[in-house]
Amino acid sequence: MKFIINKEVLLKQLEKLIYPTTTKQNFPILNSIYISAQKNLKLITTDLDITIISTEKSNILNEGVSVIPMKRFIGIIREFPNKDITIEKQKNNLLITCEQIEFKLNTLNEEEFPKIDEAKNITFIKINPPELEKMIQLTSFCVGYEDTNYILNGIFFEIFEDNINLVSTDGRRLSFITQKLPKTQPNIKNKISFILPIKAVNEVEKLIKNTEEEVLFAIEGNKVIFDFKNTQFIARPIEGEFPNYSQYIPKESKNKLTINRLQFLSALRRADILSLPDYQGVKLELKKNELVILKQTPQLGEVKEIISSQYSGNPLQIGFNPKFLIDVLKNLEDEYVNFEFVEAERQLAVLRKENFIHFILPLRI
Repeated sequence: MKFIINKEVLLKQLEKLIYPTTTKQNFPILNSIYISAQKNLKLITTDLDITIISTEKSNILNEGVSVIPMKRFIGIIREFPNKDITIEKQKNNLLITCEQIEFKLNTLNEEEFPKIDEAKNITFIKINPPELEKMIQLTSFCVGYEDTNYILNGIFFEIFEDNINLVSTDGRRLSFITQKLPKTQPNIKNKISFILPIKAVNEVEKLIKNTEEEVLFAIEGNKVIFDFKNTQFIARPIEGEFPNYSQYIPKESKNKLTINRLQFLSALRRADILSLPDYQGVKLELKKNELVILKQTPQLGEVKEIISSQYSGNPLQIGFNPKFLIDVLKNLEDEYVNFEFVEAERQLAVLRKENFIHFILPLRI
C-alpha cells in the first residue's frame, strides 16, 4: 500500500473519524483506524456501536490495507507542515513521510478489525441539513441520561408520509419538533421510527455542520445509516419502545405569558447563581404586566427581579428548575417567546411556536 495525500485534506477526514476511537475500549483494534487504498482512499473507525466511513480521492501508487492506532496517527498528521504526505506500508510498519520528516508506526493485524458492511441498495430518506441541525438543537438538550431508563437516552425519530418528527424527554420535560421532508422526497408509506443514542446524535450534528447537500438517512435491520456524500455514519439504535409522547402534549391553556426571550434568559441565569443541589427551584409570580422572579437559598441569599411582560389568565405562582427554562430559551432565536401555564391534574409550563412544543414540569417551592 502506498499513496500520496495533502496534509490538510487527510486531517479533515481524520477529525471526522476520531470519535469511535476515543471511547474506552479494552481492545486496541477498536482504538485504531482501518486504511484501505484501492481506487480511492477509504478510512474506517468503529467502536461497534458507531461506525464512520470516509472516502477521499488521493494519488494511489500501490493498493493495500493497513490498521494503525488512531491517536498516534492523527497526532503525527497534525504536526506535519501543510504539504503532501506519502504513506506506505512496509511489512509490519507504516512509513509516513513529509519533506524531511519520517515516521514509522507499528501496524496492527487488519484481520482483527471488525468486518463492516456498508449500506448498499437501500432506500434513503432526504432531509435538508439546516432543518435537521435545528431539530437536533431543539431536542438534544432534553435527552435523559439515567441508566435505569435507557429508552430516554436518545432522540426518537419518527418519519411518515411527508413529515419527520423528533422527540426527546428526560421524564421532567419534553421537546417535540416536526418538519416537512423536502419536496424531492417521495411520501413514506410505512411509518419509520427509531431511537438514536445521544452520543450518535452529537456526532451526526458535527457532520451536518460540514455539509451543504441534502442529508440521506435510512434504517436497515439494527443499523441507522446517515450518508453525507463522502462520509457514511452508521449507529445502533436503542432497542425498546419510546413512550407514546402524543398523549402527554397538553391542550392550549388560557394562562398565557409573552416575554422578551433574552431578558427572561438573563434573569434566570442570575437567579441560578444562588442554586444548590437541595435548593434548585426559582419562583415565578405571573401578573398582568410583569413577571416577578424570586430565588431564595438558605445560607446563600436571595434575589428578586421584575421583567415587563404580557400575561393573560389567572394570577399564578409557580416554581421551576431554572436550568430547564434556560436550556430551551438559549436554543431559540425568537425575540419574544410565548408560554402557557396549564392548571389541570398536573401543572405545566408549555412553550409553543410553529412546529415546536416544549413543556416542563414544575417544582414545589
